[in-house]
Amino acid sequence: MAIADTSFLIDLGRGKDSAVRGAERLASEGQFIRVPAPVLFELAAGSPAGLDEKRRTLVEHFETLPFNGEHAERSGRVYKELRDKGADVGPLDAMIAGTALVEEEAVLTANVKDFSKVAGLKVLGY
Repeated sequence: MAIADTSFLIDLGRGKDSAVRGAERLASEGQFIRVPAPVLFELAAGSPAGLDEKRRTLVEHFETLPFNGEHAERSGRVYKELRDKGADVGPLDAMIAGTALVEEEAVLTANVKDFSKVAGLKVLGY
């Protein structure tokens, strides 16, 4: 399984070839893509605000992964460790990375550069 980053869902929704091929590749390997709650937050905070029909339809194709206490604790550690190294990735990306670490899943993202800063995190570009 893999955790979808916001960049992946935006690109997939726009029909970007590389994102579509990335999703197809994972599906052909029998892997599922899940959408963590912080990604839903980022999508809802976009313009227009909220999950409009297009974004809601897009995310309905994937399982939503709730954000729990274990995710929050791991995310906080990721955020602090990176910030202490001067490699801040931002709190929402830290939440996505922390969730993926707890769930032992890769992050599917166009933002390989930032997510690759997280120790132990498997990052899948597309």
